[in-house]
Amino acid sequence: MHQANLPNRFREALPPFSVLGFGCSAVMGRVGRADSLRALSSAWELGINFFDTARSYGYGESEALVGEFLRDRREQAIVCTKFGILPSASAGWKRRLKPAAQAVLKLLPGLRGAVRKQASSQIVPARFDTELLRISFETSLRELRTDYVDLLLLHAAPASVLNDDELMNALARLVEQGKVRVAGISGTHDVIAETLERGPGVLSSAQFAVDAASFSFLPGVETNASRNMLLVANHPFGGADGVRSLTAALGHLRSDERLTSSLQDKLSLDDPQLLPEVVFGCILSGTGIAAVIPGMMKLDHIRRNVAAVEHCRFSAEELRVLRLALAAHCAT
Repeated sequence: MHQANLPNRFREALPPFSVLGFGCSAVMGRVGRADSLRALSSAWELGINFFDTARSYGYGESEALVGEFLRDRREQAIVCTKFGILPSASAGWKRRLKPAAQAVLKLLPGLRGAVRKQASSQIVPARFDTELLRISFETSLRELRTDYVDLLLLHAAPASVLNDDELMNALARLVEQGKVRVAGISGTHDVIAETLERGPGVLSSAQFAVDAASFSFLPGVETNASRNMLLVANHPFGGADGVRSLTAALGHLRSDERLTSSLQDKLSLDDPQLLPEVVFGCILSGTGIAAVIPGMMKLDHIRRNVAAVEHCRFSAEELRVLRLALAAHCAT
């Protein structure tokens, strides 16, 4: 598995880690214990050692299962967790119903949208203060069975946190104590843009959603402080709607005479590897983004994604052309 291309300032702070991360939002949420462990094991065996979780994931149970899985692997793994959003205390009885709910979903997959909507209501609205940081982080360490995390992010934070000196000082102390190797923020593009504009300080990492519909955000990433910050992309396929839109866009580009005939020929919609190669290539090539985190709980998805980052048919210049063309297409 290819390794993340880290800015020089992080190469001593962090051990090498895979350019493809494993998103743990579904672990112990819509995916139960056995299937979650199977997916984690498959990812590890294929060279993925970067795991992204949060206090709110899996009704508050994702961290614990990740910690259990990494018990004898911790020193070889990169663990990112987040604080600011907590699972609701009232979600406990819903956790006990998960096995039954998962069985129903296998029979009635059309209910998934309703279940996800209900699950999203079982988290506490985001809150960012030093007391929550202390409580949340102590819980994360306990659940993850570790005494440090590699990355700690403010979870879906507003821009106002950037001016909270008390919170920034508390994060800085965790870094100084060695309990957090790198502190950062996840958020919307406007928040990330402001973070990059300010440049690295206490917050020296940023995680944000990037799919074909938001490729137009990437030039701003390239021209800001990306060379001095650890940037990670998430939600790269944009869900089912994003996949449909990307497939349609690639079909359109295949007959676009502004593209070279060689590039047009490579856009074969009959190849299941096309989408992951385009998505990961456009996100990672020449953007300053070090790693990308898809959600992938099925073995065939994990294998396809690993193959896509290891064997991409497109050159760096072709990926640049595709990124610009897709951004322009999605903007119309």
